[in-house]
Amino acid sequence: MEAKISNFSQMLLESPRNCWLALNEDETKIVASGSTLEEAEANAKRDGIDDPLLIWSPEKWTPRVF
Repeated sequence: MEAKISNFSQMLLESPRNCWLALNEDETKIVASGSTLEEAEANAKRDGIDDPLLIWSPEKWTPRVF
């Protein structure tokens, strides 16, 4: 399981910033991005991903504990 977390973290560190990211269903690949949530979702669906996971990519990824 740790390898998946490491890969996920690296993927996010290398992702575009200040936009919405759309990930595939198993969260292993960024399939689209957009300046709005709707744009990222539409771009993912256009590329065949019907149910993307959508997350905001901030200017800088920082660790947070909740």
